[in-house]
Amino acid sequence: MKRPPIWIAFFLVPFAIAFVGKTLAAFASIIQAHLAIQYDLWFEIGMVTGQVLFQWLFMLRRTWDERRDYALILFFVSTLGALLLWPLLLWNRESVPIALGWFFTVVGIMFAVHWVLVARRGLPKLLCVTWVLYRVLLLFIIVKRP
Repeated sequence: MKRPPIWIAFFLVPFAIAFVGKTLAAFASIIQAHLAIQYDLWFEIGMVTGQVLFQWLFMLRRTWDERRDYALILFFVSTLGALLLWPLLLWNRESVPIALGWFFTVVGIMFAVHWVLVARRGLPKLLCVTWVLYRVLLLFIIVKRP
């Protein structure tokens, strides 16, 4: 499979981060009463950067091209997830149960796409496990506890 050109990283990644950040901030406004933090663009930038660095820990023996390709996979999957959240944001900004159901459906789709893209690039499936692990760790930070 042909590698994407490097200009994608320089031009599309900042757009993707801003789009995903704005989308997730809009989603967070629906469930804000259940969050321990104020979710905004800056939190998303930190989360995305943290995800890439966390995942790269499991790719230390991989080439720079493989790490870059994987970072682009992460950005693509996150952007896809944000796009899939927009129907919810346009049609239902009131119901927390519907929002959470939609969100976890989107996460399932994101995981499936992540799995396929990791396999196509010949990267270790461990990256799929650590992708989930990172997200679960974030949930412990983000979600209020009773």
